[in-house]
Amino acid sequence: MSNIKDMTLDELLAVPYSKRLDEIGTFKGFVIIPTGELHDSGFGCMKFILTLHDEIIGAVGGGSDVVHLNGIGGYGLNWQKSLTEKKVPIIDWSIDLLPKSGCLRVFSSHKLVLDDFIGSDFIVYDGGRP
Repeated sequence: MSNIKDMTLDELLAVPYSKRLDEIGTFKGFVIIPTGELHDSGFGCMKFILTLHDEIIGAVGGGSDVVHLNGIGGYGLNWQKSLTEKKVPIIDWSIDLLPKSGCLRVFSSHKLVLDDFIGSDFIVYDGGRP
Protein backbone atom coordinates (compact mmCIF):
# COMPACT_ATOMS: atom_id res chain seq x y z
CA MET A 1 0.00 0.00 0.00
CA SER A 2 0.95 3.65 -0.14
CA ASN A 3 3.27 5.53 2.15
CA ILE A 4 1.16 7.66 4.54
CA LYS A 5 3.53 10.62 4.22
CA ASP A 6 2.65 10.97 0.53
CA MET A 7 -1.14 10.65 0.89
CA THR A 8 -3.73 13.42 0.90
CA LEU A 9 -6.62 13.56 3.35
CA ASP A 10 -9.01 12.33 0.63
CA GLU A 11 -6.73 9.37 -0.11
CA LEU A 12 -6.56 8.47 3.59
CA LEU A 13 -10.35 8.73 3.91
CA ALA A 14 -10.70 6.35 0.95
CA VAL A 15 -8.66 3.55 2.62
CA PRO A 16 -11.14 0.66 3.01
CA TYR A 17 -12.07 -0.55 6.48
CA SER A 18 -10.63 -3.87 7.67
CA LYS A 19 -13.28 -6.56 7.81
CA ARG A 20 -12.10 -8.18 11.07
CA LEU A 21 -9.66 -7.19 13.80
CA ASP A 22 -7.81 -10.52 13.59
CA GLU A 23 -6.88 -9.70 9.97
CA ILE A 24 -4.89 -6.65 11.05
CA GLY A 25 -1.77 -8.25 12.54
CA THR A 26 1.11 -6.26 14.00
CA PHE A 27 1.05 -2.49 13.85
CA LYS A 28 3.07 0.23 15.55
CA GLY A 29 1.05 3.35 14.95
CA PHE A 30 -2.13 4.91 13.65
CA VAL A 31 -3.22 8.02 11.81
CA ILE A 32 -6.25 9.89 13.12
CA ILE A 33 -8.60 10.89 10.29
CA PRO A 34 -11.57 13.19 11.02
CA THR A 35 -14.63 11.79 9.24
CA GLY A 36 -16.66 14.99 9.27
CA GLU A 37 -19.46 13.17 11.14
CA LEU A 38 -20.61 14.04 14.64
CA HIS A 39 -21.11 11.43 17.34
CA ASP A 40 -24.17 11.55 19.63
CA SER A 41 -21.81 12.99 22.26
CA GLY A 42 -21.36 16.10 20.12
CA PHE A 43 -17.70 15.32 19.44
CA GLY A 44 -16.34 14.51 15.99
CA CYS A 45 -15.95 10.92 14.79
CA MET A 46 -12.59 9.50 13.74
CA LYS A 47 -11.31 6.82 11.40
CA PHE A 48 -7.94 5.23 12.21
CA ILE A 49 -5.40 4.09 9.62
CA LEU A 50 -3.20 1.47 11.31
CA THR A 51 0.42 1.52 10.21
CA LEU A 52 3.69 -0.36 10.40
CA HIS A 53 6.27 2.39 10.05
CA ASP A 54 4.82 4.44 7.15
CA GLU A 55 2.93 1.62 5.42
CA ILE A 56 -0.80 1.00 5.84
CA ILE A 57 -1.93 -2.19 7.61
CA GLY A 58 -5.68 -1.48 7.66
CA ALA A 59 -8.40 0.94 8.72
CA VAL A 60 -10.83 0.80 11.66
CA GLY A 61 -13.21 3.09 13.52
CA GLY A 62 -15.40 5.62 11.81
CA GLY A 63 -17.83 6.05 14.68
CA SER A 64 -15.24 6.61 17.40
CA ASP A 65 -15.26 9.89 19.29
CA VAL A 66 -12.54 9.10 21.85
CA VAL A 67 -9.09 7.42 21.88
CA HIS A 68 -7.76 5.54 24.92
CA LEU A 69 -3.97 5.12 24.81
CA ASN A 70 -2.85 1.96 26.59
CA GLY A 71 -6.44 1.21 27.59
CA ILE A 72 -8.99 3.16 29.58
CA GLY A 73 -7.06 4.98 32.30
CA GLY A 74 -3.72 4.03 30.71
CA TYR A 75 -3.35 0.87 32.84
CA GLY A 76 -2.47 -1.42 29.96
CA LEU A 77 -3.80 -4.66 28.56
CA ASN A 78 -3.46 -6.43 31.92
CA TRP A 79 -5.10 -3.58 33.84
CA GLN A 80 -6.24 -5.73 36.78
CA LYS A 81 -2.63 -6.66 37.55
CA SER A 82 -1.53 -3.03 37.09
CA LEU A 83 -4.13 -1.85 39.60
CA THR A 84 -3.29 -4.58 42.13
CA GLU A 85 0.48 -4.13 41.91
CA LYS A 86 0.19 -0.35 41.52
CA LYS A 87 2.58 -0.53 38.55
CA VAL A 88 1.71 0.63 35.07
CA PRO A 89 3.84 -0.46 32.10
CA ILE A 90 5.74 2.39 30.47
CA ILE A 91 5.16 2.94 26.76
CA ASP A 92 6.71 5.55 24.52
CA TRP A 93 3.90 7.33 22.66
CA SER A 94 4.95 9.80 19.97
CA ILE A 95 2.78 12.11 17.87
CA ASP A 96 3.65 13.92 14.65
CA LEU A 97 1.83 15.69 11.84
CA LEU A 98 1.81 14.14 8.37
CA PRO A 99 3.18 16.63 5.82
CA LYS A 100 0.66 16.19 2.98
CA SER A 101 -2.64 15.37 4.72
CA GLY A 102 -2.13 17.40 7.91
CA CYS A 103 -3.39 14.44 9.99
CA LEU A 104 -1.94 13.34 13.33
CA ARG A 105 0.05 10.11 13.52
CA VAL A 106 0.43 8.39 16.89
CA PHE A 107 3.18 5.76 17.08
CA SER A 108 5.43 3.76 19.38
CA SER A 109 8.51 1.55 19.24
CA HIS A 110 6.31 -1.17 20.81
CA LYS A 111 3.87 -3.31 18.88
CA LEU A 112 0.30 -2.20 19.49
CA VAL A 113 -2.86 -4.22 20.10
CA LEU A 114 -6.47 -3.15 19.51
CA ASP A 115 -9.30 -3.92 21.86
CA ASP A 116 -12.73 -4.70 20.50
CA PHE A 117 -14.60 -1.45 20.20
CA ILE A 118 -16.71 -0.59 23.22
CA GLY A 119 -19.36 1.81 22.00
CA SER A 120 -17.55 4.71 20.42
CA ASP A 121 -14.17 4.10 22.07
CA PHE A 122 -10.98 3.34 20.13
CA ILE A 123 -8.84 1.44 22.64
CA VAL A 124 -5.21 0.64 21.82
CA TYR A 125 -2.77 -1.18 24.12
CA ASP A 126 0.94 -1.71 24.44
CA GLY A 127 1.58 -5.17 23.03
CA GLY A 128 5.20 -5.28 24.19
CA ARG A 129 8.50 -4.96 22.41
CA PRO A 130 8.63 -6.52 18.94
